Amino acid sequence: MRILVIDDERPTLAMFELLLEAMGYSPVPADSGEKGLELFENDHFPIVITDIKMPGIDGMEVLSRIKSGKPDTEVIVITGHGDVELALAALNLKATDFIDKPIAQEALANALQRAEKRIRRLEACNPVTTLREMEWAKVLDIAGNLSSGIESVARELAGLAGDTPLLVTVSECSSVNGAGIAGLTGIIESHAAKGGRVAISCRPENFRRVFEASGLAEIASLHRNEEDALRALLVEKA
Repeated sequence: MRILVIDDERPTLAMFELLLEAMGYSPVPADSGEKGLELFENDHFPIVITDIKMPGIDGMEVLSRIKSGKPDTEVIVITGHGDVELALAALNLKATDFIDKPIAQEALANALQRAEKRIRRLEACNPVTTLREMEWAKVLDIAGNLSSGIESVARELAGLAGDTPLLVTVSECSSVNGAGIAGLTGIIESHAAKGGRVAISCRPENFRRVFEASGLAEIASLHRNEEDALRALLVEKA
């Protein structure tokens, strides 16, 4: 798979080329936002990796233009270590993932795996946000773009009784943005207002950080897997 990589730092571009080629990808480097957009407009790249802070056209502008023209493109942004505010701003512009500098090979590989899963899911046209029943709880499974279908899900969950626990699962192939977080926050706040218990199962570390920064973790317990989340709901029920 060909990946467009945009970064104004030559050593970083060279590092990306080595890492991506070792992972079996075909990287196409661009040393500026202007060059990156030119390449993007004249070719097909299902995945774009772009630095945020660049002279001239920066990564946020690159992200905005790519998403306005080809919204299904997986855009992974590169942020400074611990810069959650900047990551949230990028997610609000519909970035699908982010990784911190200095780049860790494992973080890059995980972000690319999530991007490929989302691409395959989109190609298969599978539903990305679904509801399912358990004997004693309702489960909201999110396995794609968090904002996709969130309004219809909110309407359906509005009738959920306050004594029924709600479990939200966020899979590895999910993507989040500002609209999705706002929609999910509304669902959880509405259920909590009825006295309902809510737990979130989310393994991707970067999404967990976003949930914590956005305040979601203050109104719902946050866990790394479904078993722990269900256990927390059972303890609260008892």
